[in-house]
Order: sequence, then structure tokens, then C-alpha cells
Amino acid sequence: MADEAAMRQQAEVVRRLKQDKAEPDEIAKEVAKLLEMKAQLGGDEGKHKFVLKTPKGTRDYGPKQMAIRERVFNAIIACFKRHGAEVIDTPVFELKETLTGKYGEDSKLIYDLKDQGGELLSLRYDLTVPFARYLAMNKITNIKRYHIAKVYRRDNPAMTRGRYREFYQCDFDIAGQFDPMIPDAECLKIVQEILSDLQLGDFLIKVNDRRILDGMFAVCGVPDSKFRTICSSVDKLDK
Repeated sequence: MADEAAMRQQAEVVRRLKQDKAEPDEIAKEVAKLLEMKAQLGGDEGKHKFVLKTPKGTRDYGPKQMAIRERVFNAIIACFKRHGAEVIDTPVFELKETLTGKYGEDSKLIYDLKDQGGELLSLRYDLTVPFARYLAMNKITNIKRYHIAKVYRRDNPAMTRGRYREFYQCDFDIAGQFDPMIPDAECLKIVQEILSDLQLGDFLIKVNDRRILDGMFAVCGVPDSKFRTICSSVDKLDK
């Protein structure tokens, strides 16, 4: 800023010399100084060029894309409500300590925010941990809830493959004590109803049982301390 102020002063000197009809050599000398100062500042080339773009890993959605999203969301929400689910919402950011240590190796993908008002905050990584925090805070033991909202991951985006840093998650959870496998069967029914309503064509629902994975880990001698880390690694494999 000091250099720019000096440049303005030099320009004023040149203006006054011309106004006072000073000798051409004197004017040329001062103009040369002005040009030299401009070169040192870099001129217009040295100025930051503002580029209009979305942040890396994000995108805009126009009216056509939003119309499709609205149709899909309406079908999903209508199905959730038919099955007696209630909607909740949670803050887009949580206390950092609430999210830390919940995702294994993926914890490094959490977006941390600067200290605001004495609290260390992070953008939510998914909707599950905020849901667990909500249940604990409100001492809720039984609930059937759905939550559709954006989450954030500091990942290497692959836009062509639909991998973004900001994206929607759609959660339907049944928390509490119920007869074995009844909630699981209801979740399968919900998936079937939604896919049928959206008329996506023929589809096949595959069911996986976590106990099979637990058994495989036990046979392989996986210690409990490595369980979460290995689960995270397996989750990245092609199913």
C-alpha cells in the first residue's frame, strides 16, 4: 500500500509539472520514475484476478436438476411418513470433540472450523453421529426418524464419478428395543417402495449381515483394537 501511495504522489508531481509547463526533459525524467515504480508494482498484471467458480468438490444445481431432486425427495419423504417416521434436523456443524474418533481413519476427512467463541467446531461428516448425540442429549430411547441433509468431507473429489465434498445423505433409523429383525425387514420394505415409486426399472436388493464380516475377522485373528480401522478399509472395497 505504501508503494501505491508513493506512485500516486509521483503521478501528481508529473501532473503539476505539465500544468506549470515545465521543461520537457524534467517532465520526461519524472515520467520515467513513474513508469519504473509501476513496473516494480507489477502494474495490472500483478493484481489478483477474481475468478467466478464454485469451491473444489462442489457444484451448482439448476432448475432441471432441482426439479428431479424435488421429485425424488418427495417420494422418499412420503414413504418415510407412511412408515411412521418423524423428521429431525441438527446443526450443520458440531463440537469437534463430538465427531473426533467416530470414523477411524476417515476422521482426517472432517472439515475443522476456526475457534469461534471459545468452541472448536467441525462440519458434520455424516448424519449418524449427530443423531446419536441428539438421542443422548434428549434421553430418547425409542424413535423412528428420518433426516435428509448435506454433509461435508474433505476428500479428494472425483466430479466425473459423482464424488463431491458437499453432498446429501438420506437417513432412516429405528432406535430402541424391538423384536429381532422386524426393523431390518421394514427398512427393506421401504427401499422397495421408494425404488418402485421412482420407476427406475427392475432392481435387485442385496442383503448383507454384519455377523458374517465379524466371523471373517475372528477367523483372521483381527484384534479388537484394529476392528474399526479394518472395517473402514473393507468398506472401500467393491462389494
